[in-house]
Amino acid sequence: MSVIHAPIEKKAEFKHLIVPVLFLLIFVIFFLRLWYLQVAQADNLRERAEALRTMSVTKLAPRGLIVDRKDRLLAGIKPVIVITAKPREIQRHPEVLRHVSDMTGIPLQKLEDEVAKNAWLPDVHAPITAGVSIEVATRIAESQDEYPGIGVESQPMRYYPDTKTHCHILGYVWTPNDKDVKRLEDLKLKPPKYVGKVGIEYIYEPMLMGSAGREMLEVNARRTRLYDIATERATPGKKLILTLDAELQRVALQALAGRKGGVAAIDPATGEVLALVSSPTFDAAWFEGGISRAQFKMLQDDPDKPQFNRAIAGAYAPGSTFKIVTTLASTLAGQFNPHSPVFCGGSVRVGNRNVRCMSRHGSVAFQSALAKSCNVYFITLGMRAGENSLRKACAEMGLGAKTGIDLLGESGGIVPTDAWIKRWRPDGRWYPGDTANFSIGQGEISCTPLQMAHLISIVANNGVSHRPHLVKAIQEAMETATATPLETEPPRKVAAPLSMWTNLRSALVQVIQSGTARRTATIPGLEWGGKTGSAENRANHLTHSWFVGFAPADKPRIAIAVLVENAGHGGDVAAPIAAEIVRHHLFGERQSEGLVAAGGRSPNQVP
Repeated sequence: MSVIHAPIEKKAEFKHLIVPVLFLLIFVIFFLRLWYLQVAQADNLRERAEALRTMSVTKLAPRGLIVDRKDRLLAGIKPVIVITAKPREIQRHPEVLRHVSDMTGIPLQKLEDEVAKNAWLPDVHAPITAGVSIEVATRIAESQDEYPGIGVESQPMRYYPDTKTHCHILGYVWTPNDKDVKRLEDLKLKPPKYVGKVGIEYIYEPMLMGSAGREMLEVNARRTRLYDIATERATPGKKLILTLDAELQRVALQALAGRKGGVAAIDPATGEVLALVSSPTFDAAWFEGGISRAQFKMLQDDPDKPQFNRAIAGAYAPGSTFKIVTTLASTLAGQFNPHSPVFCGGSVRVGNRNVRCMSRHGSVAFQSALAKSCNVYFITLGMRAGENSLRKACAEMGLGAKTGIDLLGESGGIVPTDAWIKRWRPDGRWYPGDTANFSIGQGEISCTPLQMAHLISIVANNGVSHRPHLVKAIQEAMETATATPLETEPPRKVAAPLSMWTNLRSALVQVIQSGTARRTATIPGLEWGGKTGSAENRANHLTHSWFVGFAPADKPRIAIAVLVENAGHGGDVAAPIAAEIVRHHLFGERQSEGLVAAGGRSPNQVP
């Protein structure tokens, strides 16, 4: 064969392998990707696909109802349209809030404040206002693309039929802050969308909050609801039955109208608080839908301090109402003799000064001295007993310590103990003049209206003390459920003989029948007891006006304390207010005069 025709051997070159290798590599990548998606990530992707097809919606649990002792509604639930906002989205689209403000008429600043409060949860829809019209809600719901971060929901919201009379007791409800969340999480509870901020709403949050429900929905690619898959119903909160009488509460607030002060009324047999009023009050409606910073500042800066609960937090010198404690101190010191007289010449010498009395009473024994509120008699009694006996009597009657009522913000008042004197007096000394002042409820001693109502309830009970409380019973949300009485502390007994309580109660009846309250506290057809007080204060030349009392005299059903700031003598101002409240509690809307005209009753016969 010719060399010219010999076959030429071609060697494989790398460039000829590029395409097959590339195809092989692509095939391997696709194979591995398919294996990863169909095998390794199968469960994960199945869950994601299900999530795209279904949606979980949390359903707010209705808060428990709050009613008074006669089942009158104090706090209820009604469906309300709520606008929500997601803080992170609003930060990206701040102009959205302006559009919402223009539509609703709600000030832009208020909406911005609410978003700022929820900034600690940037990706959670939180309410910014409640109670918008159905027209506004529809407009927002139909134009979601124009309102990024804004949502609309219908939720069962708290409402108060009377937003002024009970506001210091009930408090209000709004979205939780980080402190609320921590408090509930510490109790092993999942925080709801709305929590109690103060008052009963705050104290009994675990019972009122209920348990949220959940709905599983099937949606399309645009998250439009197609149909329901499953529903887990929300469990409403428990119903609270309070000890309060709503009508008596209203009467007490009206009796204080235009004045600063507080009223506390207790059932002495149980410690149940029948009325607890602070004046002036505020309107809880301001807090519905969230209060603006401007409104809150207005409340805070109001010189009358309407948010301050004077009934439990206002501490005032008790004046002559304290003479009840001085009587106990003399008994504890083993010196009380109701028949031993003291001469009153109009003043008594203490150290280098004279302490004046209201009048020249002459020779007076206990009954007459208390009825006429003789300073000379009770200073003499207190000086003989000594400051330590006075302090011990204060402790026995619950002064100088909180009563333990189920509310926030209670003051324990002040009893000038040795420790107190050493802390607040530059020289750390206690002088005879201090004991004299102490004996008649002046000087460093201070008490709240609730403490004084508790004190007079102990007198009405012959020394038996029940802790004041506001919740009478708790009931599950089911209609067929029965109310369970709230367990209370066992009563405590003040160590004093029955003879002292008998003498003391008899003298308190004389205060109204012939003493300092005879003109203003007499109720026809009723025998009852009480004590007036006028406490000097540095803020005003007029004294604080006090009255404490119990009725009826033989079987007390109400113990009451009334305090009116800078109002004058207790017999002129506080006593008639107390009489009006007591008359309403015992006789209702019927006037005492009408009862007498219709044939009357025996002095202690009460319906």
